[in-house]
Amino acid sequence: MGNREYQERERPARKRKKTHGVFAVVSFLLGTAIIAGLIFVLFYVQKIEIRGNEYVTEKEIAGAVQSDRFSVNTLYILGKYALGKGEVPPCLERMKVGMKAPWIVKVDVKEKPIVGYIVNNGKYDYFDKEGLVVLESSVLMEGLPYIEGIEVEKVRLYQPLTSEDTQIFGQLLDTSKELKKYELAVDRIVCEKNEICLYSGKVRICLGSTVSAKKIAQIRPILEKLGDREGTLHLENYSEMNQSVTFEEGEIITGEGAEG
Repeated sequence: MGNREYQERERPARKRKKTHGVFAVVSFLLGTAIIAGLIFVLFYVQKIEIRGNEYVTEKEIAGAVQSDRFSVNTLYILGKYALGKGEVPPCLERMKVGMKAPWIVKVDVKEKPIVGYIVNNGKYDYFDKEGLVVLESSVLMEGLPYIEGIEVEKVRLYQPLTSEDTQIFGQLLDTSKELKKYELAVDRIVCEKNEICLYSGKVRICLGSTVSAKKIAQIRPILEKLGDREGTLHLENYSEMNQSVTFEEGEIITGEGAEG
């Protein structure tokens, strides 16, 4: 009798423990589901704020940020870029992704500097210092030099222009930077046998195969002295040690220049 009474008392206790265990599991699963639901709703991307872009569209940047089906969640996007797995458009030098609010993603970008542009099939193809085409547009961007004399084959967006002298693109970037620094506008930049020449009005300015700030700094005061005279200004050999400058007067061939 004693053993039977003990077994009958033990069964309800076991049943209660089993019930409590099931309840704990259900509560845990339910709590997890609620938390997951709150995270999904709270961190669901409703807006992407983009700063720093000038020629790259916000649509393209936002498309890169949300390039896969899981990128509707702010935490997922942050984790993706923190691990270096996020997509970055080739035209950007830097792209920083953060969170302004649980439902707002903020993106700070730095675009690759544009060296100049060429005209191809009625469109303007803009490229960086490495010759990478970063923008194709039917709209002409003011303040950028038109580049002539670079022999290229097919031109495709986010593909490099091919040239026998790859270093010429770096020289073009230096030229573009110095022209902006000295607020000097030129009609076009021409690559002539791996040397760079600028065309400003009636004057052709030869810089040689290397460009320096000292060469560019001489241009404005010399042009002011030349007035309406036409000819070629030679700065190929100008340096701190050799400050001789020559001007060869005579008609220059200006060409057709950029369209549009």
